Parts: sequence; C-alpha cells; structure tokens
Amino acid sequence: MKLLSATVFLTRFCDWLNRQISTLTAIILFFMLILAGGAVFFRYVLGDALNWMEDVILPAFVWMGLLGTSIAFRLKGHIRVDSLMKLIPIKAREQINRLTKLTIIAFSIYLTVQGIKVVYATKSMPWGVLQLPPTYFYVAFPISFFIISIYGIDDFLKGIREPDQT
Repeated sequence: MKLLSATVFLTRFCDWLNRQISTLTAIILFFMLILAGGAVFFRYVLGDALNWMEDVILPAFVWMGLLGTSIAFRLKGHIRVDSLMKLIPIKAREQINRLTKLTIIAFSIYLTVQGIKVVYATKSMPWGVLQLPPTYFYVAFPISFFIISIYGIDDFLKGIREPDQT
C-alpha cells in the first residue's frame, strides 16, 4: 500500500513539475521575443547592434528547447510508430513497452551524468561577448535529462500499476 501511495505521489509531483516547467518555458520564450525585438530595433533602427543579446538569446533558446523536450516526453508528444506494436500480442507488447521505458530511463540517466561532466569541464572557459562561462548554457542538458529520468520512472511505475495504460 505504501508503494502505491509513493507512486501516486510521484505522479502528482511530476504533473506539478511539468506545469512549472511549462510556465518557465513560456516566460523564457516571452523574454526571448522581447530581446530579439530589441536586437532588431537597435541594429536596424538605431544602427548600433547590441552584440551581447546573442549571448543571452542563444542560451535561452537552448533552455527552452531542452525543457520543451521534457514537457513533450511527459505529455507523450514525441513521435511514436505503433503500427508494428499493434501486431504483437498484448503480453509481449507490455514486456516490450517496459523494456523500452527502462532503456529510456537508463539512457536519460547516462545523458545526465555526461551532461554534468561537460558542465564541469567547461566551467572556466569564457564564451561570447560577455565572456561568461558557458556553464549556465550547458547546465540545461543535465537538468532536462534528469527531469526526463524522473518522468520515465513515473511512466514505468504507472505501467506496472496500470498495465492497460502502457
């Protein structure tokens, strides 16, 4: 019974986290549009480009894209070809789905670890006009894949709890 309660809590937490990430990506997109509009205004109307805006817009784009990937994963908005899976018997299909989910979890954890290594390897390298370390840029990768790992664990546990949902 405690395991069921924990899995329900995990599902609620993941749903809450996904709503927060959706809000954050919308805010990032809004500020990117403001900055891009400002960059165009300064370059073409005032004739004086603000080169530092690229150092802000590009990392924001990466953050938005990677966080958007985690949102799509949670909402099952990714591409999936299931015509072959429908030909397989239900019991085998459930096992294949479980194996697929475990593979996604393992790969996401691997990418999280590799992303952390990249963040540490680049923490002292200056980047762009602002000469900031690209850590704030690269940290989106391990964070997003860590979130996907959590979502994958929740999806796997839901598949065990509710096999017909897989």
